Amino acid sequence: MENANKPVHSLEDLASLLMEKLKSEQTDLTLDFQDMQVQGPGPQGAPGQWRINGKVSLKAKSNQKG
Repeated sequence: MENANKPVHSLEDLASLLMEKLKSEQTDLTLDFQDMQVQGPGPQGAPGQWRINGKVSLKAKSNQKG
């Protein structure tokens, strides 16, 4: 994936991007979340809403040869 700034609009897009990048030999990947809202478990198992702002950086290096 050559376009480093391609927007991600769904969890499927994010999963696809992550898998593609992590399969390469060496990867530096930064995800920048801007007011992302996700529904998930809240206090005591009740439904809740999470807001995510900030960056997540991942670095991976493959040990496979050939």
